[in-house]
Amino acid sequence: MGTNGPQEGTEIRRFDEANVARLGLISIQERIPPDFTSWSVEFSLEGRRARLSCVAVSEHGGVPHGLDNDVSLALISLYQEAGNPEDGTIVTTAYRILSIIGWDTSGHYYRALKESLDRLTTATFTASEAWRSGKRWTTVKFRYIDRLEYTSEDDKLGFSERSILKIKLAREIVDSIRAKYLKPLDLGFLTSLDRPLTRALYRLLDAQRVSPDGNEVTQFRTNIIEWADACKIVDKTPTRVRRTLEGAHNELVERGYLAGVEYQGRGPKQEVIYTFTRQPVVSEEALEAAARLTRYGVARPVAQALVTTYGRERVEERLARFEAILAAGYAPRNRAGFLVDVVRDEEGKYADTEGFVSQTRRLEADAVKARRAASARQAEERRQQQVEAEWESLDEKGRATKAIRLLSFILRKHLPTRYYSGLLEAFEQGRLNPREVAEAAVRAQVELQLAPFAQDLMEAVDQAAG
Repeated sequence: MGTNGPQEGTEIRRFDEANVARLGLISIQERIPPDFTSWSVEFSLEGRRARLSCVAVSEHGGVPHGLDNDVSLALISLYQEAGNPEDGTIVTTAYRILSIIGWDTSGHYYRALKESLDRLTTATFTASEAWRSGKRWTTVKFRYIDRLEYTSEDDKLGFSERSILKIKLAREIVDSIRAKYLKPLDLGFLTSLDRPLTRALYRLLDAQRVSPDGNEVTQFRTNIIEWADACKIVDKTPTRVRRTLEGAHNELVERGYLAGVEYQGRGPKQEVIYTFTRQPVVSEEALEAAARLTRYGVARPVAQALVTTYGRERVEERLARFEAILAAGYAPRNRAGFLVDVVRDEEGKYADTEGFVSQTRRLEADAVKARRAASARQAEERRQQQVEAEWESLDEKGRATKAIRLLSFILRKHLPTRYYSGLLEAFEQGRLNPREVAEAAVRAQVELQLAPFAQDLMEAVDQAAG
Protein backbone atom coordinates (compact mmCIF):
# COMPACT_ATOMS: atom_id res chain seq x y z
CA MET A 1 0.00 0.00 0.00
CA GLY A 2 1.07 3.58 -0.43
CA THR A 3 1.54 6.16 2.28
CA ASN A 4 -1.58 8.23 1.65
CA GLY A 5 -4.08 6.27 3.76
CA PRO A 6 -7.76 7.14 3.78
CA GLN A 7 -8.38 10.86 3.44
CA GLU A 8 -11.10 12.56 5.52
CA GLY A 9 -11.64 9.14 7.10
CA THR A 10 -14.34 10.22 9.52
CA GLU A 11 -16.66 10.96 6.60
CA ILE A 12 -16.42 7.48 5.07
CA ARG A 13 -19.32 5.22 6.01
CA ARG A 14 -17.58 2.00 6.93
CA PHE A 15 -20.00 -0.53 5.50
CA ASP A 16 -19.57 -3.10 2.78
CA GLU A 17 -22.44 -4.31 0.58
CA ALA A 18 -23.16 -7.74 2.06
CA ASN A 19 -23.78 -9.67 -1.19
CA VAL A 20 -20.52 -8.50 -2.77
CA ALA A 21 -18.56 -9.20 0.39
CA ARG A 22 -20.08 -12.65 1.00
CA LEU A 23 -19.88 -13.93 -2.58
CA GLY A 24 -16.32 -12.76 -3.24
CA LEU A 25 -16.98 -11.60 -6.80
CA ILE A 26 -13.36 -10.68 -7.38
CA SER A 27 -10.48 -13.17 -7.35
CA ILE A 28 -8.15 -12.53 -4.43
CA GLN A 29 -5.10 -13.46 -6.56
CA GLU A 30 -2.78 -10.59 -7.42
CA ARG A 31 -1.87 -12.11 -10.79
CA ILE A 32 -3.81 -14.43 -13.05
CA PRO A 33 -3.04 -16.04 -16.44
CA PRO A 34 -4.01 -13.68 -19.29
CA ASP A 35 -6.42 -16.26 -20.69
CA PHE A 36 -8.30 -16.64 -17.38
CA THR A 37 -11.42 -14.92 -18.68
CA SER A 38 -14.16 -16.86 -16.91
CA TRP A 39 -14.96 -18.88 -13.82
CA SER A 40 -18.00 -20.68 -12.46
CA VAL A 41 -18.54 -22.13 -8.98
CA GLU A 42 -21.36 -23.98 -7.24
CA PHE A 43 -21.90 -23.96 -3.50
CA SER A 44 -24.43 -24.78 -0.81
CA LEU A 45 -26.68 -21.99 0.40
CA GLU A 46 -29.16 -22.72 3.18
CA GLY A 47 -29.33 -26.39 2.21
CA ARG A 48 -29.59 -25.98 -1.56
CA ARG A 49 -27.21 -25.46 -4.45
CA ALA A 50 -26.44 -22.00 -5.78
CA ARG A 51 -24.20 -20.93 -8.65
CA LEU A 52 -21.96 -17.94 -9.31
CA SER A 53 -20.10 -17.16 -12.54
CA CYS A 54 -18.10 -14.44 -14.25
CA VAL A 55 -17.31 -13.83 -17.92
CA ALA A 56 -14.68 -11.24 -18.88
CA VAL A 57 -12.47 -10.28 -21.84
CA SER A 58 -8.74 -10.82 -22.30
CA GLU A 59 -8.34 -7.26 -23.64
CA HIS A 60 -8.54 -5.88 -20.11
CA GLY A 61 -6.58 -8.61 -18.34
CA GLY A 62 -9.16 -11.31 -17.72
CA VAL A 63 -11.56 -11.58 -14.81
CA PRO A 64 -11.48 -8.93 -12.05
CA HIS A 65 -8.73 -9.78 -9.57
CA GLY A 66 -6.17 -8.44 -7.10
CA LEU A 67 -6.30 -4.66 -6.82
CA ASP A 68 -9.84 -4.66 -8.23
CA ASN A 69 -11.00 -5.64 -4.73
CA ASP A 70 -9.69 -2.33 -3.38
CA VAL A 71 -11.31 -0.35 -6.18
CA SER A 72 -14.68 -2.06 -5.84
CA LEU A 73 -14.73 -1.28 -2.12
CA ALA A 74 -13.74 2.35 -2.74
CA LEU A 75 -16.71 2.75 -5.10
CA ILE A 76 -19.10 1.37 -2.48
CA SER A 77 -17.66 3.79 0.10
CA LEU A 78 -17.92 6.76 -2.27
CA TYR A 79 -21.49 5.85 -3.18
CA GLN A 80 -22.51 5.84 0.49
CA GLU A 81 -20.53 9.01 1.11
CA ALA A 82 -22.55 10.66 -1.67
CA GLY A 83 -25.77 9.85 0.18
CA ASN A 84 -26.81 6.70 -1.73
CA PRO A 85 -28.24 8.50 -4.80
CA GLU A 86 -31.17 6.62 -6.34
CA ASP A 87 -29.65 6.55 -9.85
CA GLY A 88 -26.44 4.94 -8.55
CA THR A 89 -24.19 7.66 -10.04
CA ILE A 90 -21.20 9.21 -8.30
CA VAL A 91 -18.84 11.94 -9.50
CA THR A 92 -15.33 11.82 -8.09
CA THR A 93 -11.66 12.18 -9.02
CA ALA A 94 -9.10 9.52 -9.75
CA TYR A 95 -6.99 11.08 -7.00
CA ARG A 96 -9.84 10.67 -4.51
CA ILE A 97 -10.27 6.96 -5.28
CA LEU A 98 -6.55 6.30 -4.83
CA SER A 99 -6.56 8.25 -1.56
CA ILE A 100 -9.49 6.33 -0.06
CA ILE A 101 -7.84 2.96 -0.57
CA GLY A 102 -4.39 4.17 0.39
CA TRP A 103 -2.68 3.73 -2.97
CA ASP A 104 0.26 5.93 -3.84
CA THR A 105 -0.85 8.78 -6.12
CA SER A 106 1.87 8.14 -8.68
CA GLY A 107 1.53 7.48 -12.39
CA HIS A 108 1.70 3.71 -11.95
CA TYR A 109 -1.39 3.56 -9.77
CA TYR A 110 -3.42 5.86 -12.02
CA ARG A 111 -2.74 3.37 -14.80
CA ALA A 112 -3.67 0.46 -12.49
CA LEU A 113 -6.90 2.25 -11.55
CA LYS A 114 -7.84 2.67 -15.20
CA GLU A 115 -7.23 -1.03 -15.91
CA SER A 116 -9.26 -2.02 -12.85
CA LEU A 117 -12.25 0.15 -13.78
CA ASP A 118 -12.15 -1.27 -17.32
CA ARG A 119 -12.39 -4.80 -15.91
CA LEU A 120 -15.23 -3.87 -13.55
CA THR A 121 -17.06 -2.24 -16.47
CA THR A 122 -16.74 -5.14 -18.92
CA ALA A 123 -16.92 -8.30 -16.76
CA THR A 124 -20.40 -9.81 -16.35
CA PHE A 125 -21.40 -11.59 -13.13
CA THR A 126 -24.31 -14.01 -12.78
CA ALA A 127 -25.54 -15.09 -9.35
CA SER A 128 -28.11 -17.89 -9.66
CA GLU A 129 -30.33 -18.10 -6.58
CA ALA A 130 -27.43 -16.57 -4.64
CA TRP A 131 -28.15 -12.81 -4.42
CA ARG A 132 -30.00 -11.69 -1.30
CA SER A 133 -32.90 -9.34 -2.04
CA GLY A 134 -35.14 -8.65 0.92
CA LYS A 135 -35.83 -12.04 2.45
CA ARG A 136 -35.36 -14.01 -0.78
CA TRP A 137 -32.44 -15.47 -2.71
CA THR A 138 -32.72 -14.26 -6.31
CA THR A 139 -30.93 -14.63 -9.65
CA VAL A 140 -29.23 -11.52 -11.03
CA LYS A 141 -26.91 -10.73 -13.93
CA PHE A 142 -24.93 -7.49 -13.94
CA ARG A 143 -21.69 -5.62 -14.49
CA TYR A 144 -20.20 -4.04 -11.35
CA ILE A 145 -20.00 -0.68 -13.14
CA ASP A 146 -22.94 0.01 -15.42
CA ARG A 147 -21.45 3.14 -16.99
CA LEU A 148 -18.06 4.90 -16.86
CA GLU A 149 -17.36 8.46 -18.01
CA TYR A 150 -14.11 10.35 -17.40
CA THR A 151 -11.98 13.28 -18.47
CA SER A 152 -8.37 12.84 -19.56
CA GLU A 153 -5.64 15.21 -20.67
CA ASP A 154 -4.15 12.51 -22.87
CA ASP A 155 -6.25 9.49 -23.86
CA LYS A 156 -3.14 7.35 -24.31
CA LEU A 157 -2.09 7.96 -20.71
CA GLY A 158 -5.55 7.31 -19.26
CA PHE A 159 -6.11 8.87 -15.84
CA SER A 160 -4.18 11.58 -14.00
CA GLU A 161 -4.73 13.37 -10.70
CA ARG A 162 -6.93 15.87 -12.58
CA SER A 163 -9.22 13.23 -14.10
CA ILE A 164 -12.90 13.56 -13.19
CA LEU A 165 -14.87 10.30 -13.17
CA LYS A 166 -18.61 9.79 -13.42
CA ILE A 167 -19.45 6.22 -12.42
CA LYS A 168 -22.82 4.49 -12.37
CA LEU A 169 -22.89 1.38 -10.20
CA ALA A 170 -24.92 -1.72 -11.02
CA ARG A 171 -28.60 -1.40 -10.14
CA GLU A 172 -28.39 -4.64 -8.11
CA ILE A 173 -25.63 -3.22 -5.89
CA VAL A 174 -27.40 0.14 -5.57
CA ASP A 175 -30.71 -1.44 -4.55
CA SER A 176 -28.97 -3.65 -2.01
CA ILE A 177 -27.15 -0.73 -0.37
CA ARG A 178 -30.29 1.41 -0.30
CA ALA A 179 -32.13 -1.51 1.33
CA LYS A 180 -29.38 -1.51 4.00
CA TYR A 181 -28.16 -5.01 3.22
CA LEU A 182 -24.78 -4.04 4.62
CA LYS A 183 -22.09 -5.33 6.92
CA PRO A 184 -19.68 -3.32 9.07
CA LEU A 185 -16.11 -3.11 7.78
CA ASP A 186 -13.00 -1.68 9.44
CA LEU A 187 -11.77 0.29 6.44
CA GLY A 188 -8.83 1.73 8.38
CA PHE A 189 -7.57 -1.75 9.22
CA LEU A 190 -8.11 -2.99 5.67
CA THR A 191 -6.14 -0.15 4.07
CA SER A 192 -3.28 -0.72 6.54
CA LEU A 193 -2.67 -4.26 5.25
CA ASP A 194 0.33 -4.60 2.96
CA ARG A 195 -0.71 -6.96 0.18
CA PRO A 196 -3.74 -6.80 -2.14
CA LEU A 197 -4.27 -10.53 -1.54
CA THR A 198 -4.37 -10.00 2.23
CA ARG A 199 -6.85 -7.14 1.90
CA ALA A 200 -9.07 -9.22 -0.37
CA LEU A 201 -8.94 -12.23 1.95
CA TYR A 202 -9.71 -10.03 4.96
CA ARG A 203 -12.78 -8.60 3.19
CA LEU A 204 -14.02 -12.09 2.32
CA LEU A 205 -13.28 -13.52 5.77
CA ASP A 206 -14.91 -10.60 7.54
CA ALA A 207 -18.13 -11.36 5.65
CA GLN A 208 -18.17 -14.78 7.31
CA ARG A 209 -17.95 -13.37 10.85
CA VAL A 210 -21.58 -12.30 11.08
CA SER A 211 -24.24 -14.81 10.06
CA PRO A 212 -27.44 -13.73 8.25
CA ASP A 213 -29.28 -13.69 11.61
CA GLY A 214 -26.74 -11.23 13.03
CA ASN A 215 -24.79 -13.63 15.24
CA GLU A 216 -21.05 -13.07 15.34
CA VAL A 217 -18.91 -16.19 15.11
CA THR A 218 -15.49 -16.72 16.66
CA GLN A 219 -14.48 -19.52 14.28
CA PHE A 220 -15.08 -20.26 10.62
CA ARG A 221 -14.29 -23.60 8.98
CA THR A 222 -14.70 -24.68 5.38
CA ASN A 223 -13.53 -27.30 2.90
CA ILE A 224 -10.30 -26.23 1.19
CA ILE A 225 -11.65 -26.71 -2.35
CA GLU A 226 -14.84 -24.82 -1.57
CA TRP A 227 -12.75 -22.04 -0.03
CA ALA A 228 -10.57 -21.95 -3.16
CA ASP A 229 -13.80 -21.48 -5.15
CA ALA A 230 -14.89 -18.67 -2.81
CA CYS A 231 -11.49 -16.98 -3.22
CA LYS A 232 -11.59 -17.57 -7.01
CA ILE A 233 -8.12 -19.17 -6.94
CA VAL A 234 -7.10 -20.48 -10.36
CA ASP A 235 -5.17 -23.62 -9.32
CA LYS A 236 -7.31 -25.54 -6.81
CA THR A 237 -4.73 -28.19 -5.96
CA PRO A 238 -4.81 -28.25 -2.11
CA THR A 239 -1.07 -27.70 -1.71
CA ARG A 240 -1.22 -24.81 -4.17
CA VAL A 241 -4.20 -23.27 -2.37
CA ARG A 242 -2.33 -23.41 0.93
CA ARG A 243 0.73 -21.82 -0.67
CA THR A 244 -1.38 -19.05 -2.24
CA LEU A 245 -3.00 -18.17 1.09
CA GLU A 246 0.06 -18.59 3.30
CA GLY A 247 1.36 -15.00 3.13
CA ALA A 248 -2.09 -13.51 3.76
CA HIS A 249 -2.66 -15.89 6.69
CA ASN A 250 0.65 -14.87 8.26
CA GLU A 251 -0.11 -11.16 7.93
CA LEU A 252 -3.61 -11.46 9.40
CA VAL A 253 -2.25 -13.44 12.35
CA GLU A 254 0.61 -10.98 12.90
CA ARG A 255 -1.83 -8.05 12.79
CA GLY A 256 -4.09 -9.68 15.38
CA TYR A 257 -7.16 -10.23 13.21
CA LEU A 258 -6.78 -14.01 13.31
CA ALA A 259 -5.77 -15.98 16.40
CA GLY A 260 -4.72 -18.81 14.13
CA VAL A 261 -5.23 -20.85 10.97
CA GLU A 262 -5.35 -24.64 11.05
CA TYR A 263 -5.80 -27.42 8.48
CA GLN A 264 -7.50 -30.70 9.33
CA GLY A 265 -7.50 -33.77 7.11
CA ARG A 266 -5.65 -34.48 3.87
CA GLY A 267 -6.07 -33.83 0.17
CA PRO A 268 -9.28 -32.31 -1.21
CA LYS A 269 -11.27 -33.33 1.88
CA GLN A 270 -9.21 -31.27 4.30
CA GLU A 271 -10.72 -28.25 6.06
CA VAL A 272 -9.37 -24.75 6.72
CA ILE A 273 -10.19 -23.50 10.23
CA TYR A 274 -9.98 -19.76 11.00
CA THR A 275 -10.15 -18.47 14.58
CA PHE A 276 -10.91 -14.75 14.89
CA THR A 277 -9.52 -12.43 17.56
CA ARG A 278 -9.96 -8.88 16.32
CA GLN A 279 -13.15 -7.23 17.61
CA PRO A 280 -14.80 -4.21 15.99
CA VAL A 281 -14.31 -0.88 17.75
CA VAL A 282 -17.61 0.28 19.31
CA SER A 283 -18.25 3.77 20.72
CA GLU A 284 -19.56 4.34 24.25
CA GLU A 285 -22.92 5.48 22.88
CA ALA A 286 -23.20 2.35 20.71
CA LEU A 287 -22.30 0.11 23.65
CA GLU A 288 -24.98 1.80 25.75
CA ALA A 289 -27.61 1.27 23.04
CA ALA A 290 -26.53 -2.36 22.63
CA ALA A 291 -26.75 -2.87 26.42
CA ARG A 292 -30.39 -1.69 26.37
CA LEU A 293 -31.15 -4.37 23.76
CA THR A 294 -29.50 -7.09 25.83
CA ARG A 295 -31.84 -6.30 28.76
CA TYR A 296 -34.63 -7.79 26.67
CA GLY A 297 -32.67 -10.96 25.96
CA VAL A 298 -30.94 -9.99 22.71
CA ALA A 299 -27.49 -11.65 22.53
CA ARG A 300 -24.63 -9.15 22.88
CA PRO A 301 -23.03 -9.85 19.45
CA VAL A 302 -26.43 -9.48 17.80
CA ALA A 303 -27.10 -6.24 19.69
CA GLN A 304 -23.74 -4.76 18.66
CA ALA A 305 -24.28 -5.83 15.05
CA LEU A 306 -27.70 -4.11 15.02
CA VAL A 307 -26.26 -0.85 16.39
CA THR A 308 -23.33 -0.96 13.96
CA THR A 309 -25.53 -1.68 10.95
CA TYR A 310 -28.48 0.62 11.63
CA GLY A 311 -26.98 3.31 13.86
CA ARG A 312 -27.62 4.27 17.47
CA GLU A 313 -30.46 6.72 16.75
CA ARG A 314 -32.51 4.21 14.80
CA VAL A 315 -31.99 1.48 17.40
CA GLU A 316 -33.11 3.82 20.19
CA GLU A 317 -36.17 4.93 18.20
CA ARG A 318 -37.16 1.34 17.42
CA LEU A 319 -36.53 0.32 21.05
CA ALA A 320 -38.93 3.05 22.20
CA ARG A 321 -41.53 1.77 19.72
CA PHE A 322 -41.01 -1.81 20.97
CA GLU A 323 -41.53 -0.69 24.58
CA ALA A 324 -44.70 1.20 23.59
CA ILE A 325 -46.06 -1.95 21.93
CA LEU A 326 -45.41 -3.94 25.11
CA ALA A 327 -47.02 -1.22 27.23
CA ALA A 328 -50.13 -1.40 25.01
CA GLY A 329 -50.59 -5.01 26.08
CA TYR A 330 -48.93 -7.07 23.37
CA ALA A 331 -47.03 -10.08 24.77
CA PRO A 332 -44.75 -11.63 22.13
CA ARG A 333 -43.79 -15.27 22.56
CA ASN A 334 -40.12 -14.39 22.09
CA ARG A 335 -39.39 -10.83 23.24
CA ALA A 336 -35.77 -10.82 22.02
CA GLY A 337 -36.72 -12.07 18.56
CA PHE A 338 -39.60 -9.61 18.33
CA LEU A 339 -37.33 -6.70 19.31
CA VAL A 340 -34.76 -7.65 16.65
CA ASP A 341 -37.54 -7.75 14.05
CA VAL A 342 -38.79 -4.29 15.10
CA VAL A 343 -35.28 -2.85 14.70
CA ARG A 344 -34.77 -4.46 11.28
CA ASP A 345 -38.26 -3.70 9.92
CA GLU A 346 -38.15 -1.86 6.57
CA GLU A 347 -41.81 -2.38 5.67
CA GLY A 348 -43.53 -0.34 8.37
CA LYS A 349 -45.08 -3.40 10.02
CA TYR A 350 -45.07 -1.84 13.47
CA ALA A 351 -47.04 1.41 13.58
CA ASP A 352 -46.96 3.74 16.58
CA THR A 353 -49.36 2.59 19.28
CA GLU A 354 -52.19 4.72 20.58
CA GLY A 355 -52.71 5.42 24.25
CA PHE A 356 -51.74 7.63 27.12
CA VAL A 357 -48.21 8.30 28.29
CA SER A 358 -47.68 8.47 32.04
CA GLN A 359 -46.62 11.73 33.69
CA THR A 360 -43.36 10.10 34.69
CA ARG A 361 -42.70 9.02 31.13
CA ARG A 362 -43.65 12.50 29.89
CA LEU A 363 -41.24 14.18 32.30
CA GLU A 364 -38.53 11.71 31.33
CA ALA A 365 -39.19 12.41 27.66
CA ASP A 366 -38.99 16.18 28.25
CA ALA A 367 -35.71 15.74 30.08
CA VAL A 368 -34.37 13.56 27.28
CA LYS A 369 -35.43 16.17 24.70
CA ALA A 370 -33.69 18.93 26.67
CA ARG A 371 -30.51 16.88 26.93
CA ARG A 372 -30.65 16.05 23.23
CA ALA A 373 -31.19 19.71 22.31
CA ALA A 374 -28.16 20.73 24.36
CA SER A 375 -26.18 17.86 22.91
CA ALA A 376 -27.24 18.88 19.39
CA ARG A 377 -26.06 22.45 19.97
CA GLN A 378 -22.73 21.25 21.28
CA ALA A 379 -22.42 18.79 18.41
CA GLU A 380 -23.08 21.57 15.89
CA GLU A 381 -20.44 23.77 17.50
CA ARG A 382 -17.96 20.89 17.40
CA ARG A 383 -18.89 20.18 13.78
CA GLN A 384 -18.24 23.78 12.78
CA GLN A 385 -14.88 23.69 14.55
CA GLN A 386 -14.03 20.40 12.83
CA VAL A 387 -15.02 21.79 9.43
CA GLU A 388 -12.82 24.83 10.03
CA ALA A 389 -9.87 22.72 11.17
CA GLU A 390 -10.35 20.30 8.29
CA TRP A 391 -10.18 22.99 5.61
CA GLU A 392 -7.15 24.55 7.30
CA SER A 393 -5.32 21.23 7.56
CA LEU A 394 -5.55 20.48 3.82
CA ASP A 395 -3.02 21.60 1.22
CA GLU A 396 -4.11 23.19 -2.07
CA LYS A 397 -4.68 19.86 -3.76
CA GLY A 398 -6.62 18.51 -0.78
CA ARG A 399 -8.91 21.58 -0.65
CA ALA A 400 -9.53 21.32 -4.38
CA THR A 401 -10.37 17.62 -4.13
CA LYS A 402 -12.69 18.17 -1.16
CA ALA A 403 -14.54 20.97 -2.97
CA ILE A 404 -15.03 18.81 -6.08
CA ARG A 405 -16.46 16.01 -3.95
CA LEU A 406 -18.90 18.36 -2.17
CA LEU A 407 -19.96 20.02 -5.41
CA SER A 408 -20.57 16.68 -7.15
CA PHE A 409 -22.80 15.67 -4.26
CA ILE A 410 -24.79 18.93 -4.19
CA LEU A 411 -25.05 19.78 -7.88
CA ARG A 412 -25.47 16.30 -9.38
CA LYS A 413 -27.31 16.82 -12.69
CA HIS A 414 -27.03 20.63 -12.62
CA LEU A 415 -23.37 20.63 -13.69
CA PRO A 416 -22.11 18.71 -16.77
CA THR A 417 -19.19 16.35 -16.14
CA ARG A 418 -16.78 18.27 -18.39
CA TYR A 419 -16.92 21.32 -16.09
CA TYR A 420 -15.47 19.45 -13.10
CA SER A 421 -12.10 19.20 -14.84
CA GLY A 422 -12.04 22.98 -15.37
CA LEU A 423 -13.13 23.55 -11.79
CA LEU A 424 -10.33 21.37 -10.46
CA GLU A 425 -7.78 23.27 -12.50
CA ALA A 426 -9.18 26.65 -11.41
CA PHE A 427 -9.03 25.59 -7.76
CA GLU A 428 -5.48 24.27 -7.94
CA GLN A 429 -4.23 27.36 -9.78
CA GLY A 430 -5.90 29.74 -7.34
CA ARG A 431 -8.30 31.33 -9.84
CA LEU A 432 -11.27 30.16 -7.76
CA ASN A 433 -11.41 29.59 -4.01
CA PRO A 434 -12.54 25.97 -3.38
CA ARG A 435 -13.95 26.63 0.08
CA GLU A 436 -15.88 29.74 -0.96
CA VAL A 437 -17.38 27.93 -3.95
CA ALA A 438 -18.35 24.88 -1.85
CA GLU A 439 -19.98 27.03 0.85
CA ALA A 440 -21.83 29.06 -1.80
CA ALA A 441 -23.18 25.80 -3.23
CA VAL A 442 -24.49 24.81 0.20
CA ARG A 443 -26.28 28.16 0.53
CA ALA A 444 -27.75 27.78 -2.96
CA GLN A 445 -29.03 24.33 -2.02
CA VAL A 446 -30.73 25.66 1.12
CA GLU A 447 -32.27 28.56 -0.82
CA LEU A 448 -33.39 26.26 -3.70
CA GLN A 449 -31.22 28.19 -6.16
CA LEU A 450 -29.02 25.40 -7.50
CA ALA A 451 -29.88 25.91 -11.18
CA PRO A 452 -28.85 29.62 -11.32
CA PHE A 453 -25.84 28.88 -9.10
CA ALA A 454 -24.68 26.15 -11.50
CA GLN A 455 -25.10 28.53 -14.45
CA ASP A 456 -23.01 31.19 -12.71
CA LEU A 457 -20.40 28.58 -11.81
CA MET A 458 -20.13 27.39 -15.43
CA GLU A 459 -19.59 30.98 -16.54
CA ALA A 460 -16.92 31.45 -13.86
CA VAL A 461 -15.13 28.31 -15.04
CA ASP A 462 -15.25 29.48 -18.65
CA GLN A 463 -13.85 32.89 -17.62
CA ALA A 464 -11.11 31.29 -15.54
CA ALA A 465 -10.12 29.11 -18.49
CA GLY A 466 -10.07 32.12 -20.79
